[in-house]
Amino acid sequence: MFCPNCGTKNVESARFCIQCGHSYTNKQKKNRWWMTGIILSLFLVCGGFIYHFVLNKELNNETVVKEITPTQVDSEVDSTKPEKQPKVEKDPKTNTSKTVEKKKKATNQKAATQKDKKDIIREAQTKVYTILTADSQGSGFLFQKNGTVVTNAHVVAGYIDVLVRDQNGVEMNGKVIGISNQYDVALIQTDNLTGSPPLEMEMKESEIGSEVIALGSPQGLENTASIGYLTGLDRSFVSNFEYENVYQIDAQVSPGSSGGPLLDGNTGKVIGINSALLTRDDSIAFSIPMYTMMELLTSWSKSPMDENAVTSTFHFYNEFTAFDEYEYEENYEEDSLEEEEEEAYDLTFDEASLSDFILNFRGDYEIALQNEDFSYIEDMLLYDSVAYYEMANYMDEIAGQGMIFDFTSNEVTNIEIQADQAIVSTFEVFDFMNAAGEWSVYERTKDYVVIVDEDGFYKIRHIEIDQ
Repeated sequence: MFCPNCGTKNVESARFCIQCGHSYTNKQKKNRWWMTGIILSLFLVCGGFIYHFVLNKELNNETVVKEITPTQVDSEVDSTKPEKQPKVEKDPKTNTSKTVEKKKKATNQKAATQKDKKDIIREAQTKVYTILTADSQGSGFLFQKNGTVVTNAHVVAGYIDVLVRDQNGVEMNGKVIGISNQYDVALIQTDNLTGSPPLEMEMKESEIGSEVIALGSPQGLENTASIGYLTGLDRSFVSNFEYENVYQIDAQVSPGSSGGPLLDGNTGKVIGINSALLTRDDSIAFSIPMYTMMELLTSWSKSPMDENAVTSTFHFYNEFTAFDEYEYEENYEEDSLEEEEEEAYDLTFDEASLSDFILNFRGDYEIALQNEDFSYIEDMLLYDSVAYYEMANYMDEIAGQGMIFDFTSNEVTNIEIQADQAIVSTFEVFDFMNAAGEWSVYERTKDYVVIVDEDGFYKIRHIEIDQ
């Protein structure tokens, strides 16, 4: 081996030149670094080739797959990304997305269950009726295609034959075929309505806060609709009937609305039967949930009660029917008939108690006028009667005007007992100050028409004033 510096020949294993001392070690190191650089360059070239022709192609294929099937997600996807979308399938016939079709179908179904309130009211009014008897007025609605109409028991109690009047003023004959003395519901058969499509009924409990529409004939204003909300559930109280788990509503309901339907404000389905009003706050009313009465009403519709069953439900049916039987019984002589009727009157009315009843009413009436509070006399008036309406309206008219009524004299002048009612006549004198502060003295005679309700209590049905 010759030295590259001075040309002197050296042995092959020499590390330095024997002549000039040149080192052979640095040359070997340079050669090794050069070889290392060549090897690294080869690796880089090969890596680029593999990435370009192999890995990049696989990544492109994976991206295409993900776009077609979004549910195939890599296990290392960032958890902050949006939720996976459902797999989209296409109908081979229509080439439309099944997911889109399902959404459209659900939207259409929801829209179908919600109706415009104008349409709900307009449609329902054709199936809501005014129920009329000789001394009361209420409301009712078509229950089934066989011509059955639902109302409250207190609207038709005491009667079998009633009148059913539609929104056009057409009157039809109706017959009570079902009535309860426990729950305030009754069913009327009206043959003229047979075949007419009824209102749709809701068969489950409604939610508190639901918007509602109450229909009926309040204060004689037929087919009136009022909108409100269902403000309470499971209200229970006992009046002349048992009201259990009833709805509380704030929709405007007045005497005459009894028996009318309470509708869901979105679907138009009947959810309740309007039945009662809170005496001290007329913004609170109660409606019997329809689903709780369906079984009873359906049983009457399929198997109507006969007249004997209807008349035996309330005791005063029997009393009134007995009078009719005596009147037409040929085997009775006139004297015995009068004797029987007098005994019947004694069981129903008593002059002393009638006199006390009217005088007590007058005392309570004076307190009601002073406090401008109808509730003081409400329970002495027959619900839904003419007297009830007139007194309630008068209290509203004088409210807040500062009028003063001072009764100085009030006496019963005559009592006439008839078969189904008594007429109590009075003479009264009172001082009156109007809203302008002007005083006047009034003298009046009045005739009070009194009946006995199903519980045996006196109720004033009508008041005739003779100035």
